[in-house]
Amino acid sequence: MKIVDELKGNLNLFLISLGISSLLQFSFKQAFMFPSILPLNIPNTNLLLIIGNISFYFFFVFLLIVSIILSFTYKSLIPLTVILLVSPFITLIPNYENTFLLYSLEMAILILGLASTIEGLIKSSLLSILLIPTLILVNLGIFASILLNIFHDALFISYLRVYLISIAGYLAYVILWGKIKSFRNYIAISVGLLSIIPFLFFENMISQNRYLEILMNMILPATLGINLYNPYHITLLVIALGLSIMGIVTSLIKGNAGASVGYFLIITTVFLGIDGFSLLIYMLTPIIGFLVITSGEIEGKKRLIDIISPTRNG
Repeated sequence: MKIVDELKGNLNLFLISLGISSLLQFSFKQAFMFPSILPLNIPNTNLLLIIGNISFYFFFVFLLIVSIILSFTYKSLIPLTVILLVSPFITLIPNYENTFLLYSLEMAILILGLASTIEGLIKSSLLSILLIPTLILVNLGIFASILLNIFHDALFISYLRVYLISIAGYLAYVILWGKIKSFRNYIAISVGLLSIIPFLFFENMISQNRYLEILMNMILPATLGINLYNPYHITLLVIALGLSIMGIVTSLIKGNAGASVGYFLIITTVFLGIDGFSLLIYMLTPIIGFLVITSGEIEGKKRLIDIISPTRNG
C-alpha cells in the first residue's frame, strides 16, 4: 500500500511529465509527418523526428503509470490498463491489424471505454455534467474507429460541431472550477484569453489568403485526424483549436493540471478514430484523458453518484 500511496501522491508530477511528453510526441512525431513531406525547408528535420520518437516512448510509459494510478479509483479502467500494457507486443504479430485478436480488443475497448468514462463522470462532482459533450466526443471517436476497422463503414457526422460543443462544455467547466471570485481565477482567465489571440490572427490570415487556406485544409485536418466535409470550415477549426488552448492554459494556471493535460490528450488523439486508430495506444488515450480530467475534482464536493444513490457510502 505504501507504493500505491507514493504513486497517488506523485500523480501531478506524472501528469506534468505525461503532458510534456505528449506535447513533444504530438509536435515532432504524430503531427510533424504531414508538414515534413511538403517542399518546405525545415531545419534539423532528422533531429526533430528523433525527439518525436523518443518522446513517444516516454509518452507511453507515463500514460501507463497514470492509467495504473487512476485504476485504483476507476475499477473499469483496470482491464484497459492491461490492454495498454500489452499493446506494444500486439504489433509484433504479422498482419496484426486484420487479426481476430485486435478486433476483439477493439470491441472490448469500446465497451470498457464507455463504462470507464461513465464511471469517471458519476464519481466526480455535479460540475462534471458540463463534461458530458466531451464524454460523447471520446466514445464517438472510438465507435467511428470500430465501425471503419471491423465493419468497413464510415460514420458521417459533423465532427467539428461535436468538437465545438465539447469545447463549450469544457470551457464552462474550467471557468467554474475552483474559486470563481479569486485573483488567481481572474489571472488565469486573462492569460487564457491572451493565448487565443495568435489563433485569431492566424484565422484572419487564412480567410484573406486562398493559397494558405488550401494549404491548411491539407495540413490541419490531417494533423488532428478530423474530417471537414466543408473545406471553408477550416477557419472554424482554427478558432476551435484556439478555444481549446485557452481552456488548457486557464486550467493549468488555476492549478487543475488534470483538466489541462486530460483535454490535450483527448483533442490530439480522439479524431484519429475517424480513419481508424493505427495503434491501440491512440485508441486508449482519449479514455484515459477523460478520466484524468474527472480525477481533478475538488475534495469534499458531493459526487454525482451520491446524488443518484443517496444511500451509497464511499
